[in-house]
Amino acid sequence: MVQDWRSLVAQKRAEVAKQLPQEWRLPTEIMSTISETANVSVLDVPAKCGILSAKEIDITENHDAVDLVEKMAKKELTSSEVTLAFCKRAAIAHQLTNCLTEMFFGQAQERAKFLDEYLEKEGKPMGPLHGMPVSLKDSFNVKGVSSTIGYVSFINKKPADFNSPLVEILLKAGAVLYVKTNIPQTLMTADSENNVFGRTLNPCNLSLTAGGSSGGEGALVGIRGSILGVGTDIAGSIRIPALCCGAYGFKPSTDRIPQGGQANPSRDGWAGIIPLAGPLAQSPRDLRLFLETVIKSKPWDFDASARAKPWDSVSTKSSLTIGLIYECPSWPVSPPVLRSIQTAAKKLESAGHKVIPIAKFPSYSEVTELAFGFFDIDNAETGHKFIVDSGEPVVKSVADMYSPPPGGRPTRTLDNFLDMTASRSEIQETWHKIFIENDLDVVIAPGAQKTAVPHDTFKLPPYTTYWNLLDYPACVIPYLRADKSIDVARAEYQEDYDASAVDGAPCSIQVVARPEHDEELIAAVEIIARGLGV
Repeated sequence: MVQDWRSLVAQKRAEVAKQLPQEWRLPTEIMSTISETANVSVLDVPAKCGILSAKEIDITENHDAVDLVEKMAKKELTSSEVTLAFCKRAAIAHQLTNCLTEMFFGQAQERAKFLDEYLEKEGKPMGPLHGMPVSLKDSFNVKGVSSTIGYVSFINKKPADFNSPLVEILLKAGAVLYVKTNIPQTLMTADSENNVFGRTLNPCNLSLTAGGSSGGEGALVGIRGSILGVGTDIAGSIRIPALCCGAYGFKPSTDRIPQGGQANPSRDGWAGIIPLAGPLAQSPRDLRLFLETVIKSKPWDFDASARAKPWDSVSTKSSLTIGLIYECPSWPVSPPVLRSIQTAAKKLESAGHKVIPIAKFPSYSEVTELAFGFFDIDNAETGHKFIVDSGEPVVKSVADMYSPPPGGRPTRTLDNFLDMTASRSEIQETWHKIFIENDLDVVIAPGAQKTAVPHDTFKLPPYTTYWNLLDYPACVIPYLRADKSIDVARAEYQEDYDASAVDGAPCSIQVVARPEHDEELIAAVEIIARGLGV
C-alpha cells in the first residue's frame, strides 16, 4: 500500500522540527501573533525577543559580509561567534516566517571551529569567505542533507552524497553553510508555498508574499537571518524575493555562476531559458564579494556547464549613461512602483548621470508570452508528474499560474521551439541596437509591476522574465517603500491594488546590463546605490 502523502509530510516536518534547538524557540506570546493573515512586520523581533546577546545583535544587524570577513581575518571576531549569531537569528527567522527547509547548525558550528583553528595554525584565512555563514536555496545539494525541493515524492529520497559544484567552491573559499531555504511547489511561482514545508511569509509584512521561487532566501536575508544567500533564477526567482523582502538580488548571465549538481524540478536536457544561480544580500559590495569569489575560483573546473570566462576588473566610471523604462504600456505598474522609478530617475539625473528614456522597445506582454512558451516546452510535464507521484494536491499559486492546467496544454514540437528561438533572436537584436545606438551602460526598469502583495496574488512576473528570455544580467536594488498616503490608484494599472494592504512594502528598481557584462553591472549597481543613498 502506498503511504498517504499526509503522513510523509508529518514525518518530514517532525524531523525538521527536531533541528531547531529548544533554547532558541520563541515564547508563546510571540508565536501566537504569527500567521499568514497578520498585517504586521516582524523585522524587529530578533533584536527584542531575548534570544540574541547584545554582541550577536551587533554582528547580525550592524555589519555586512565584507566587514565581518575582514574582522574575522583580523581576529576581531571568530567564525564561531559569527556562525552562532547567524544560526540563532536564522532559527528566529524561521519561526516567524517559515523560511527554512533544513537546519544543520551543529555541522555549521563544527565547521566554524575548524576555520578558527585553521586561521590560528596557518596565520591566514582559508579564502575570501573565511568564516562567513552562507545560506542556500533548498535545491543545492550539501553532502548529508536532504534536497526535497517542495515535492512530497522527494521526501523518501536519501540525503545528498555529494556537494553541488557551487557548494564545493563556497567551502573552498572558507564559507560556513548552515541552512537551506524554502521554495514553491514546482519552483515556478512567485509564492513560496508547498505541501512539504508550508508557506514562507514576508518578514516586512506577514500577510504579503515573500516572493519565489527563492522565497525562503528572500525572507531570511530580509530579516538578516542571513546576509549572504544563494538562490536560482529562471523567471525572476532571485529578484522577486529580493524586491518583496527589501534585499538586493543579482541575476548573472547564464553559467557565470555554476548551476550544476542541484536537485532538479525539470526534465534533464532542459533547453530554451536556462536557470542560473546568484546571490541575495544586504549590500552591493556583498554581491560583488560573492561574484568575484565564485568566478575567480574558475568554476569551469568544478562544473562542466560553467562558462570559462574569467573575472574582468572594469574601471569605475564617474557617471553613467542610463536607459530608463518607467513601465511598458502592455503591462502598467502599480503606483508605488512608478513613484520609485520616477524618484530614482530624478535623483540619478541630479547626481550627474545621463538618463535617457527608452520610448520604444519590445512589448513586455509579448516577451512574457514567448518566455512561457519556452517554459512549456516539456511535453512530458515532468514537474507536474513529481506532484502526481505522491498524490499531493496542487497548491493555489501553481494552479493559478498554469491555465490550461497540466494535461490540457498543446503539444510542443521542434518547429515550435525553433520558431520561438528565432523570435527571441529578433528581440535580442532590437535590444542590442538600443544599447549601442544610445551608448548605454545600463538600463533601469521596474523589478515587477507590483510590490509584495497578499499571498497567492503575485501571478505572472513580466518585468523579471523579460531579461531571462534575453539572458541579460539584472539586479534589484531596494529603494523606498509603498505609502498609502501618497500612492493613489492608477486607471492604467489593471491588477487589484489595495494601498492599505501593501502600505510599507519595500519598493525597488531593477538595473540591467548587456549579456556577459556582469562586472559592468555590479560596478553600475554600486554607483547607482550610492547615488540613491541606499
